[in-house]
Amino acid sequence: MAFNWATIFLFFIGAIACHPSNVQAAERSAPESATIDIHMVRPGVWVHTSYYTYPDGTRYPSNGLIVREGNGLLLVDTAWGESLTVTLLGRIKSEIGLPVRRAVVTHAHGDRIAGVDALEARRIEVYSLPLTQKRAIGEGMPVPDHALAGLDIPGSSVKFGSVELFYPGPAHAPDNIMVWVPSEHILFGGCAVRAAAATSLGGIADANRVEWPEAIRRARSHYSEATVVVPGHGAIGDLKLLDHTLSLFED
Repeated sequence: MAFNWATIFLFFIGAIACHPSNVQAAERSAPESATIDIHMVRPGVWVHTSYYTYPDGTRYPSNGLIVREGNGLLLVDTAWGESLTVTLLGRIKSEIGLPVRRAVVTHAHGDRIAGVDALEARRIEVYSLPLTQKRAIGEGMPVPDHALAGLDIPGSSVKFGSVELFYPGPAHAPDNIMVWVPSEHILFGGCAVRAAAATSLGGIADANRVEWPEAIRRARSHYSEATVVVPGHGAIGDLKLLDHTLSLFED
C-alpha cells in the first residue's frame, strides 16, 4: 500500500501520544534492519513488535499480541502504522501460517490503531470500545468497525473467544483495555503498564494520573495468577511490571 500523507499524520499522532521521556539503551540497540519482530512467548501466543523511528534516529518498539484461536488468529493491536501493519500481516502469513480472523484495538493511539484500515481492507473484523471509536473519529484515526459491549465500568471484563477483555479504568488513556489469555496466564497490559526499564510514565497527553494507579491495582487483583505480563513498549515481564508501574507514581 502506498505511503501517503495520511500515514505520516498517523505516525505523528502516535509519536505525540506515546513518546517516552527517556529511551533505554536496549531499545536503541534493536537491529536496524528490523521493522517487525514476532516471537512466541507460549504455545499459540506470540508478541509482535513494530519499530517507530523518531527524527533523532531513535528507534522505539511497540508491542502487540497474536493469539491462536482454532484455525485462525486473534490480533491484539495493529503495528505502528498502516504500512508496518501490512508488513506484519505478511510476516504472520509466512511465519505462523494461519489467517488473522479478527482483531482488538486496545485504545485510540497511533501505535495501536493506525493500521486498522489495512486490516479492514482484508475483511478482518476489528473491535474496540465505543469510546475508542469516538476518539478515533475525533483524532482523524482509522475507526474500528465493531464495538465491544459490557466494558463500560472500571473493573469490568467480557469473554471474547479464547481471551478475556478487561477495562481497568482510565490510565494511560481513557479507553485503554487489557487482554487476558487464561490458558497461558498471559496478561497484555498495553500502554497502561510500563516495562521494567522505564523510569517515567511515558506519554501522558491523554493520561488520567489520578485514576491510573487504581486501574493498575484492579488489574493486579483481577489477574493475580498472571505469569507473563506484556507492556505496550519494552521487554515482557511478570506481575512485577504492575508493581513497577505503581512505583513510578511515587517518584
